[in-house]
Amino acid sequence: MIKNIAYYPSQCAQNAPPVLDAFLQGCASHGIATVANSWDADAAVIWSVLWNGRMQANRRVYQHYRAQGKPVICIDIGALKRGITWKVAVNNINADGYYGHCENLDFDRPRKLQVAMQQPKLIKPAILIAAQHPLSLQVENIDQSQWFAKVLTELNTDLPVVLRPHPRGRIDYQCIAGKVSVQHGRPLPKTYDSFDIDYAYQLVINYNSGAGVQAALLGANVLVDKSSLAYTVSKGMDKTQWLVEICHTEYTLHEIAAATWLKRIGHRLEL
Repeated sequence: MIKNIAYYPSQCAQNAPPVLDAFLQGCASHGIATVANSWDADAAVIWSVLWNGRMQANRRVYQHYRAQGKPVICIDIGALKRGITWKVAVNNINADGYYGHCENLDFDRPRKLQVAMQQPKLIKPAILIAAQHPLSLQVENIDQSQWFAKVLTELNTDLPVVLRPHPRGRIDYQCIAGKVSVQHGRPLPKTYDSFDIDYAYQLVINYNSGAGVQAALLGANVLVDKSSLAYTVSKGMDKTQWLVEICHTEYTLHEIAAATWLKRIGHRLEL
């Protein structure tokens, strides 16, 4: 097991401090030292894999540790209960990262987190494309607009298409211009960075962000890349099994402070 983890308190989102404090507490309770701003630790923990704003410097941290074959723990806001549960994974926050969520499952965890699959609402006869921030590691080297264009060509649909850009990111959608209408999200009052979004469409297309997971939980049909945590359910996997698994990718503050995540990803932190 690793002996120490580097962390970077100034390279976090404004809603991160309580979560980071809980993470540090969990490390301390299990004998793992944490060192601020170190470049020589056994592993690093960063907030998000969005290389933008104050988190932009995390890209250098990520590349530095991964180049040495050292693990990078990634923490980010959750998709299950936004602002209440938080992702903790190794090396990424999509399916390319490691969560340890497919074995030793607690089948009662969805009830404990109060997360359930829902029935779709009145379905709009249209397709929603939920785009991602282009500066995220999740879509590094991916041209989303070209991917969307390819998907729409393969679908060969006459349904109206609605493109929803990431609220803080721009996407070049010239490949699909003329085929789509654009919908911009509105901030939800009394939240840090949540925006209104309606997934009640005939189909929701997303590359690999939390939007795909949220849409699937709300009962929508989703089309995602294999790097999405919603990929298996998009391919027809039993939704009950998927719900149990996805509920093992996120943790409450109390669980993070208790290092519950360590039981799942700890063996991936061995040197």
